[in-house]
Amino acid sequence: MLKRDFIMVQIEEIGKMVVQLVLNRNDGNDGNDGNPAQSEDLLATIYKSLQTTTDFLLTHSPAEIRERLNLDDGCGLERAELAAKTLIEESYRREDPLPLRRKARELIEFVQANDNTFSLERMQLLQELND
Repeated sequence: MLKRDFIMVQIEEIGKMVVQLVLNRNDGNDGNDGNPAQSEDLLATIYKSLQTTTDFLLTHSPAEIRERLNLDDGCGLERAELAAKTLIEESYRREDPLPLRRKARELIEFVQANDNTFSLERMQLLQELND
């Protein structure tokens, strides 16, 4: 139980970094410059924490990604959702965002289908990715 709590705290910390990416993006869209250098550092930190890379995510199936992100604790679905959100944020920094957004949609659909809970947030993300 204690190990599971510790793992969930780690996952929550990665989630906070994703939120910071969103805030940096929104700052840039509001006429402010945002902080591109901080965003790049956050992306690198998130991928390092997830023990994956953009290339791995783009070239593997959702099931393979989940298996890789399971590590030794079985929390691959939670990490896959964070990876999908990270891909979405990274897509805003790319000239060609479509591959990242497609993979993010595929991962979110996979998480939604395999998770025991229904998430309105995931459904909203899917809707945004389909628009």
